[in-house]
Formats: sequence, structure tokens, C-alpha cells
Amino acid sequence: MPTLNLGIVAHVDAGKTTLTERLLYETGVISSTGRVDHGDTTTDTDALERQRGITIRSAVVTFTLGDVKVNLIDTPGHSDFVAEVERALSVLDGAVLVVSAVEGVQAQTRVLIRILERLQLPFLIFVNKVDRTGADEYATLAALRGALTGDAVVINLAHDLGSRAVTVEPRRGDAFVDELTGRLSEYDDEVLSRYVEGSDPMSESELLGALSLLTTRGRVHPVYLGSALAGIGVEQLMDGLRRFLPPLDDTTTRTLHGTVFKIERDTAGHRVAYVRLHSGTLAARDPLALFHRSATGSVVERAGRATAVSTFDRGTHAADTAAHSGDIAKVAGLAEVEIGDQLGGWDPDQGGRHFAPPGLEAVVQARHPADRPALFEALRELAEQDPLIDARLDGIDREITVSLYGEVQKEVLSSRLAVEFGLETEFSDIRTVYVERMAEVGEAVEVISSHNATVGLRVEAGPVGSGFGYRLGVERGWLLPSFHTAIEETLATELREGPCGWRVIDGFVTLTHAGFSAPTPPAGYFRHLTALALGKALDQAGTIVCEPFSAFEVEFPAETMNRVLQRLSAAQAAPEESTLGVERGRVIGVMPTASVHRFEQRLPDLTQGQGVFLSRPAGYRPVSGPPPRRRAAVRALR
Repeated sequence: MPTLNLGIVAHVDAGKTTLTERLLYETGVISSTGRVDHGDTTTDTDALERQRGITIRSAVVTFTLGDVKVNLIDTPGHSDFVAEVERALSVLDGAVLVVSAVEGVQAQTRVLIRILERLQLPFLIFVNKVDRTGADEYATLAALRGALTGDAVVINLAHDLGSRAVTVEPRRGDAFVDELTGRLSEYDDEVLSRYVEGSDPMSESELLGALSLLTTRGRVHPVYLGSALAGIGVEQLMDGLRRFLPPLDDTTTRTLHGTVFKIERDTAGHRVAYVRLHSGTLAARDPLALFHRSATGSVVERAGRATAVSTFDRGTHAADTAAHSGDIAKVAGLAEVEIGDQLGGWDPDQGGRHFAPPGLEAVVQARHPADRPALFEALRELAEQDPLIDARLDGIDREITVSLYGEVQKEVLSSRLAVEFGLETEFSDIRTVYVERMAEVGEAVEVISSHNATVGLRVEAGPVGSGFGYRLGVERGWLLPSFHTAIEETLATELREGPCGWRVIDGFVTLTHAGFSAPTPPAGYFRHLTALALGKALDQAGTIVCEPFSAFEVEFPAETMNRVLQRLSAAQAAPEESTLGVERGRVIGVMPTASVHRFEQRLPDLTQGQGVFLSRPAGYRPVSGPPPRRRAAVRALR
């Protein structure tokens, strides 16, 4: 059966989880729809999700449309969980963007549009809540078209908009043909040519075929008006999924390749990997190659075996059956599997990341000191589900530290530790995480005192955003495999702290000298020499301390613009684009990540509660003034 992996994305409260419930109901998977405000939805099964009324972790549910199996992934809507959204989108074939007809296009809606466009993911648009007072079809469509790189075409008509009596019907006839021709001719030469020539104009059926092709190319997006809660327009949206988001070609006969996008634990505490199969087939007890990208950028291959494989077949139920190309599979037996790993082979295009890692962190303490070991293990388990949490022991005091995107994520993490692990915790105030980039080239060679082990390293800067790469400047055979492993593992650890105590990013380390002689030294010698050589090479190269900054969008009532701009200036923001309409204003720009939370807290007072703010990590830039040093850097004390 052909498979379509579909995502639903939206700003918070636009109605994406409600739409998921309605799709499951209309396809016969559930007998009644749950509601977010009642805490009984199918996908928000986590107690914390029910309590807060928001989606925190991606959930997979399955239904059937005709002869197509649809794996639907409900993604988080809050900006603090943007990395979870990214991981879900990376395994999809298409998406539905939900927009409220009442609140209209929000700041995060625009960000999601840009993400979908950047990933070249085709998507439909569902304009929800057309039965609510204040629903405005024309303003919403105008804002959508202003936010899209391409265009949008409305596929159905709404009558009595903004009332409980609203109805929708498919668009047909000459007026629809004329609009399709006008909008599609901007992107399709054949439509334009046949329109200009006039002798053989396209029929409605042909134009819908052209729209389907342009949708898959991400140029034009079909729009459906409706109400997910009332079930209005959902049947037409389902028809649009079949028409405009066709499943990809079957590649079951090709070599196995899949991507791990989610990790959870079963009742026995074993890891279970959620895998999108891009090609091939995977069954229980199949041996496989597992590829992992290390902290130094090198790709490591490990052998594994799937002890159990299940695929989603109805709702959230997963059956113990082999997974085929296009499926979302739950795979057990891969003890060391991590999010981002690939099965069967390594595809660099599937191994990228579209968001910067968190630029904030907080120290976590157990309220009862005896719980400290359990707290660290709990955080390590949660970091399996979200690697960017990066739970670690920092500094000479070995403080338990986690990386974060924002305050909401910190609150959710604290609640999960209490609910899932029974641990009472205290989090410090969130603080900024700086990084270091190398300024010049540095080299150092170290020899053990017994002269039977040598390590030489050269460090140099790489392009911004390139991560870290490890290269061999000597023949691999000059060292035993265990010595190479010791060097790479040590580099991954030591690069966490540069001369100023911050993580070193965007560069290359080259092994320039390597050797050993009898008596054969232990691998520990190479760990020691690597740490010494790297420290001296970094000191010679020098580093530039950089602070994280965030891209932001802020919307506000027009009359509050001066107050908002003054607060942006105080937050050291750099506006890049601003617009001021009759009722609303909008500013797009960048600001230090350290200023984001304070600005977000002040915005309601500045805008009488009507301001909308969204931010996302956008990278790092050099700090001005003396470089901040991390408290009690370990390297400085060696």
C-alpha cells in the first residue's frame, strides 16, 4: 500500500491537534473526537501535555485514505520545542499548515512557512475556525499570500462565515477557472502559453492537474476553509490530501536506508527507535549497519540487529510487521541508537540540522541531595529523546547542567522530572551559553615521557555553521584502531571547553603526527597526549568568544509601536524589516539570545496583552568588549 507521511504544523491554539482528532474520526479510527481543553485527545497522551493543553513531543497516528496509508505526525507548536518540530518535518512527504481564521497569520506561522519552504516540503493550508465570531477569510488570505514565497489558491467557498451556520462547498465554474488560470500562469509556462494563445484554454480538470504538480514543487498551495471542531471542510481537505500530496514512488526493492527521528523507552527500559524508512525493507532479526555522526563530525558505522520491528496500522496502534519503504517503524534492539542516526547507509542530506542548538542553559539540583545520581540518569534518559538538552556535568563542582531554548522548556523539563521520575528539582536562572571560534591556525606535538607514543594536532577555523571536522594528515595504519578511537573520543570531550571555558565550534582538527613503538603503550597515553596537544594548539591559535543571537518577529497594535521599538533598542535588537499598518505593526530582526526572555516578559505590558513574539536561535556572533569566561574552566585548572 502506498504511504504518505504527513505533518500538521501551526501556531499555538490554531487547532492542529483538533484537526488530527477530526481526521481520525472521519476515517473511522476513533468513534468520538477528543478535545484539547478536555484533555482526552489521541495524540497528546502525555499527562503533562494534557495538563498544559499543548503538544510537547511529536506523536504518530495512522489512518487510511482510499488506497493510501497516511502516517500523521502531530508536532509541537510552541517555539521552545522548535527542534522537535524540525526532527518531525525532516521525515515527512508533505504537511498541512493550520491557520486560524480569527487570529490570522501569527508570527510563528510565518516562521513555519519559511521552514517548510526551506525544506522544500509541499503543503496544503487549512484555514480553521471559520465558524467563530471574528473569522475573516480575506484578511487571512491576504496575510498568507504576503508570507508565502509562492501563491495560495482557495479550493472551497464558505457561506455565513463567522457564524455557527457556516457551510462550505467546492469551488467550480468559470470564475474558479479564471482564478486558477491567472494564478497558475505565474508559475507554469504551459498554462500561460495556452491562456495567451486563447485557442486551446485549459479545462478545470487540467488546471487542477497543473495545481497538483505546482503543489508538489512548493510553488502554489491549495487552501481549504473549515472548522476542525465542527468537522466543516475536513472531508474536502481529505480529498485534497489525495489529490495534491500524492505518495512517493515505492522504493522497497532498493537498499535499506532509514533515519531515526525519535527515541522512547519501552516498559522494560530498553530504547525503541522511531525510523522513517526511505528505501528497502526491515524485519525483526534483520542485521543492519547503523551510522552515527560523532561530535567531531566523523561518521561511525556500527553493526546492529533489530530484535523487533512494528509499523503503525490504525491510530496509535503498531503491529509487529516488517517495515517497507515509506513506513514509520518502531525498532527495538539497537541499544546505542541515537536521534539522527541512519540505518543502512549515510546520506549527508539527511544528516543536517536546520536550527542552531540552544544558546541558553541552566543548572539543575535535586531538592534531596541523595537523589543527585538518579537526577543525572533521568536527565540522560530525557536527553535521548531530545539530544539538544545535552545533560552534562560541568566545572570543578561537576554541576548538572542542561541546554535549553527557553523558560517554557525549562518548566516542562522540571514537570517531567517530577511526573515521570518522582524527582523534586530546583533550576537556576537561565544563563547564556557562549562559544569559541578559532582566530588563527595553531599546531602542537606532544611525546610521552617514555618516547613510545606521539600525537601532533593542527587546529584551524572552518566556515560558520560547519560544525567540527576531524581529518587525518597521516596514514591511518600508523596507529592501532584503539588509539584512533582514543584520540577522537578525547577531542570530542576536550572541545567542550576552549581557552575561555566555552565549547569550540566551526573548525577542523588535523592529526599531523602519530606514532608508537615498543613497548606498546596503552590507549590512555593517546588520550593524555591529545588533551595536551589540543590545549596548546588552541592557545596558539587563539579563540574569539561569540554570543548566541536569535531571529525574532514581533507583532503589536499600531499605536504601541514607539514603546515596542524603545524596548527593542534596550534589548540591543537590530531590526531588519518593519511594517506598520492601520491596526497592526510588525518588526523582524535579530537580538542577543540573552535578551529574548526579558523582552518577551515585557511585551504584554507594552501592548496591552495584544503583542505576539516569536524567536528562534540563529547562530553566534563575536561579543563586543572583554570576552566572558566560563566560571572555573576545567582546562585552566589542569
